[in-house]
Amino acid sequence: MHRHTVLFNLKDASNSEDVINKLRELEKLPTVEAMVIEKNIVPIGEHSPYEWCLIGDFADLEARDSYEKHEIHVDIIKGTFLPNVKDFIMSDINF
Repeated sequence: MHRHTVLFNLKDASNSEDVINKLRELEKLPTVEAMVIEKNIVPIGEHSPYEWCLIGDFADLEARDSYEKHEIHVDIIKGTFLPNVKDFIMSDINF
């Protein structure tokens, strides 16, 4: 299994519902085995600086690479994620 994790903050909380709903469309891509996009329940602070978390599970790294290149993923990242996100970090692991 391969897990892709993205922690992020939005620029504007007033459109968070629209942004998160658009990101949830990524769950439907063919190589996604499971995906969760939720607000962090730990209060924002020095050791928890990110408000949102996306976790996606894939069969393997090849499946994740296919997801990254998928036209819908590219469109959502370029058209919704990057314009609306203040900052983010990513982490990927195999387990």
